[in-house]
Amino acid sequence: MLLRALGAVVAMAVSGVAWAQDKAVLFENVTLIDGTGQPPLTGAYVLVEGERIAAVSPAKIKAPKGAARVDGKGKFLMPGLINTHIHLPGGREGPGNRKMVMNLDKGTKALHALLYSGVTAVYDSGNNVEFTMKMRADERAGAIVAPRLFITGRLVTRADGYQCCAGGIQVGSLEDGLAQIDALLARGPDMVKFVRERRGMGAQSENLNMVPLDVMGQLIAYVNDRGVRTTIHISEEQLARESIAAGIDALAHPVYLMDTDISFARMIAANRIPVSTTMGRVDTDTSVFDDPLFAATMSEEDRAENKENPLYKGTAAGEWRGGLMTAVRKNIRQLHDAGAILALGTDRSMGAFVHREMALLAEAGIPPGDVLRIATLNAAIYLGRERDLGSVERGKKADLLLLSGDPTQDIRNTEKIVAVFKGGTRIDRAALDVPANRPANRKAN
Repeated sequence: MLLRALGAVVAMAVSGVAWAQDKAVLFENVTLIDGTGQPPLTGAYVLVEGERIAAVSPAKIKAPKGAARVDGKGKFLMPGLINTHIHLPGGREGPGNRKMVMNLDKGTKALHALLYSGVTAVYDSGNNVEFTMKMRADERAGAIVAPRLFITGRLVTRADGYQCCAGGIQVGSLEDGLAQIDALLARGPDMVKFVRERRGMGAQSENLNMVPLDVMGQLIAYVNDRGVRTTIHISEEQLARESIAAGIDALAHPVYLMDTDISFARMIAANRIPVSTTMGRVDTDTSVFDDPLFAATMSEEDRAENKENPLYKGTAAGEWRGGLMTAVRKNIRQLHDAGAILALGTDRSMGAFVHREMALLAEAGIPPGDVLRIATLNAAIYLGRERDLGSVERGKKADLLLLSGDPTQDIRNTEKIVAVFKGGTRIDRAALDVPANRPANRKAN
């Protein structure tokens, strides 16, 4: 595995990884898509010093002595993509994901697939806490090559409630909930995720237990008072409204079980509650797994398994799930038109799925430029990290994506990746552990 910067520098070996850091990198004469929703700026100059953006200019900048220079003519520079809803493979397995495991190799390969696909930050929205804590620690120590990894730890739910037994905190009383949340907060989660769900994914009857609303509100306030953001799984408008009234900071999904009222979208916008898009949750078009970027980042076995996944194809459950797309598409467009903060999230953990999610947003009628903001700055807002991430602005971390096609004209051009940068360092995509880089595939190509 190798990280390669754009210049000759001293590199430090970390567990077999050569991590090189340039003094400076200057992107010259590039078309800048800064992530804020502003129109593209042609002929821009962007200077990166260390891990941060030092200058952004519509006019020529003189390169500092010793800086690497990138000819941006015909290229498009934008922020790295951020996925606000994954469940990193390698932490859980078996029916209902109830068996907790520590498959670090599987997790690392999944993170490589994300980086290869242009994703420079992800939020794990529920998993085996021991696994995600370990992966996050390794990422932040530079021991693995990975996107920035933000995690929730354990979900806050109830015994016999949704996700109760897949690593969740089962709240029986306020005192019990506070004690368990104290233990979680001591481990430093980036966000705490709550659950307010009475039907589940596919369950038609209202039979799941939920944390009492007054208790949930007190737990949300407790977490917020300690400086940690909160998000929540919901599927119905009423439950979303209750959660917002209880003080939740973000929604882990749009409402997907039913059409929502326009007043709901306006309320979300007025309260600036970010919503993770997760259209992929109900996307049953399995032909996407034949697309080149999926083939480059997923094994043939994994792609074949996903094509035949009964949750998405050829079963009553798959048909029911696919039938929800009409409501999800309508609700997403309604939120966008009302001015709500939509943040890209997939709820599908394949690296390439961010591009599928962006295509679904465009199919819902959202202009490509707005989709790009959803996938960058809005996603950073969801995480509460907009001061450091999500846009190409002076002082922010230099997490960048260099493209050979204009994504504001066709959102699919986000797949035309020339280079990926994390913290000012160029990722050597050819050295990441993905199928496209394995010897047999290299020979075939």
